[in-house]
Amino acid sequence: MRELLAEAWEEALEGFLLHQDRHVLYLNRRAAELLEVAREKVVGRPLLLALRDHRLEALALHGGERLLEVRGRLLRARALPGRLYLLDETEGQKRLQALEEATQVLAHELRTPLAGMGPLLEALTPRTPQEKEVLDLLKGEVARLIRLVRDLSFSEPGPKRPVVLAELWPRLARLLEERLAGRQVHVELPHTVLANPEALFQILLNLLDNALKYGQDPIRLVSRQEGGFLHLEVRDHGEALPDYERLFLPRHRGFQGGTGQGLGLYLVRRLARGQGGEAYARREGGENVFGVLLPLH
Repeated sequence: MRELLAEAWEEALEGFLLHQDRHVLYLNRRAAELLEVAREKVVGRPLLLALRDHRLEALALHGGERLLEVRGRLLRARALPGRLYLLDETEGQKRLQALEEATQVLAHELRTPLAGMGPLLEALTPRTPQEKEVLDLLKGEVARLIRLVRDLSFSEPGPKRPVVLAELWPRLARLLEERLAGRQVHVELPHTVLANPEALFQILLNLLDNALKYGQDPIRLVSRQEGGFLHLEVRDHGEALPDYERLFLPRHRGFQGGTGQGLGLYLVRRLARGQGGEAYARREGGENVFGVLLPLH
C-alpha cells in the first residue's frame, strides 16, 4: 500500500511536501519542480531551505490557504498539519486576466447599439394584443442586456442608496415565476443596506436562479448582520460539492451539470466586489450556502 501511495504522489500534478519539526521529510517530483529545488539536497534539511520563502514557511507552520507568487509562478498553497500542497495556477490566472480584458472590450462595444435599441422599440406601436406581448418581451430582453453590459463593466457602477431588501422580492418572484412554481422557497430579508439597487437585484437574481437550477428544496433566501457587514445568502439542501471556490470561475459549474455558460456566480463576485464586498460559497449545517457580504457603512 505504501508503495502505491508513493507512486501516486510521484505522478501527481499537485505538489506535496511532508514536514515535521520544521524539517522536510518528503516532497514529490512536482513540488521540487515548483519550488525549483533538488530533492536530495533538501530532504532532511530545514523547511525554509526547501521553501526559500518566509510566507510559504509561515503558511506551512500555521495552516491556511493563500495564492502566492513564488519563483515567477502563481501558486495556490494549502497547508494542513505537517503537509503542504502546491498547485500551479499561473496559466489559469493569465486566462482569467485575458477574459477580464475581453469582457471590458465586449461591454464597451455593446453599450452603444443597445442604448439605441430601447428608443426604437418605444417608437413601435403594436396593433394587436399579440404584438404588444411580443414587444413587451423584446423590451424586457433589451433591458436585461443593458443591465448585463453594465454589470460587466464597473466604469459606471451606479449610485448607492438605502435598499430595503424585502422590496426586491416581488420583482424577483415575477422574473422567476416559472422556476418558482411548485418549489419551496422561504424568504427572510428584514434588513436595509446601502448599495446600488440594480447591482443588488442582479446578485440576488443570479444566486436564486442558481439554487433553483441546481439545488434542492427547501431553499432559503436570507439576510443577516455580522459585525460591520450584511450577509445575503441563498441556502439549499443539495448534495455537498467537491470545490466551492472554483464555481466562481467563468464557464465552470458544479457536478450537477446543466446548460448555460457558467457565468452566474462569476458575475455575482464581480458585482459584490464592485459594491465593496465579496462573494463566497461553502457547506454549512447540511446546506449549500452561496452568498455575498456587503459593508453596512
